[in-house]
Amino acid sequence: MNENEKSERQTIESWLEEADAYVREDIPENVLEEAQRIIYGDREKTYGSPSKNLQVIAEMWNAYLGNEACLTAQDVCVMMILLKAARLKNTPGHRDSVVDICGYAALMERCDK
Repeated sequence: MNENEKSERQTIESWLEEADAYVREDIPENVLEEAQRIIYGDREKTYGSPSKNLQVIAEMWNAYLGNEACLTAQDVCVMMILLKAARLKNTPGHRDSVVDICGYAALMERCDK
């Protein structure tokens, strides 16, 4: 591909990105999209690999609970889902809790990889 073709392709790709952003402005993000954006975006940049971070949490919870505890990163996800569900019982319409439940469910899958 010559330089003209590369430049033309970049221009077309830029237009497509702008058009997609324009169309998406009018369509609200659903809870699954929001959860995905969060767990693959800012949270990962801030806290690093979710499986490593969740494992550290599990190890700290195990230490707190004592020698008989053997929680895993997946257990942390399930327990956080339960925490968010308990919060929903008090405030059923709270969108952030629903988004967080979706995010923790998705993180469980990422822990398996």
